[in-house]
Amino acid sequence: MKANFEVITADNGESWAFFQRNAQAALPFNWHYHPEYELSLVLNASGSRYIGDHIGACDGADLVLTGPNLPHTWAVQAVAADRLIAVRVIWFTHEWIARLCATCPEFQPLLRWLADASRGLKFSDAALERVRPLIGQMEEATPMTRLILLLQVLGVLKSDQPIQLSSAAFSGAPDRHGENRITRVTQYLTTHYREPLDLRQLAALANLTVNSLCRAFRQHTRASISEYVARLRIGRACAELIDSNQPIATIAHDMGYRNLSHFNRQFRASKGMSPGEFRTRFHRTDAG
Repeated sequence: MKANFEVITADNGESWAFFQRNAQAALPFNWHYHPEYELSLVLNASGSRYIGDHIGACDGADLVLTGPNLPHTWAVQAVAADRLIAVRVIWFTHEWIARLCATCPEFQPLLRWLADASRGLKFSDAALERVRPLIGQMEEATPMTRLILLLQVLGVLKSDQPIQLSSAAFSGAPDRHGENRITRVTQYLTTHYREPLDLRQLAALANLTVNSLCRAFRQHTRASISEYVARLRIGRACAELIDSNQPIATIAHDMGYRNLSHFNRQFRASKGMSPGEFRTRFHRTDAG
């Protein structure tokens, strides 16, 4: 299942886009992506959230920020027959926020913070309740007031501790925090994750002993090298399960697994479901 490319346009006189919609009963599955950041507030809805290779429950209210070109959608129904699903969406480009930060250095922390959205961020219920009235005011506000409200919203969200949703392997999120030696290793693994793991080769690449590399790698990534490679493989496998009709055994082999049972165990440990269940949830929702 390929994601659809969506074109976002701002109204005349505005440098970013705002959309509001009250759906009657349901939001259909619409797997799509676009180059803009998207902040989505979904209210009175129950169902599933799909962000990259993440599948999660939407139970009543959801506030999520997705980064550029990260596929996403919701498949939800109204929590009650007498309550409409409310959707409020904000889109802005990386260039827009970069120009803002260049003009007003006070906003520089926002640019660094937004880099984490490349994998999708789900904000806390407390943050949602703080920004909900601000986003609500945008509906009838003038363009200038809307901009002020948007900056207030971003300021509130930056102080939250959101949950990252999609895996780095799926979204291609860059590793921004590493030392050069560990970055060389992660870059190598990103290209060669299908190959058998050779710790001595990786240690030589980082100019470290094997033990020193393992310690530094875990400190840097909060995962062992084998765990990191498994995340890369499972993330890419998720993309193949979504985008292709290849047999699961073929995908497992292409990701570097020589044993299908091992692939199934690692996939379930990572995603909480089997590869077949993961594919079915995407494709069944798309068909319905």
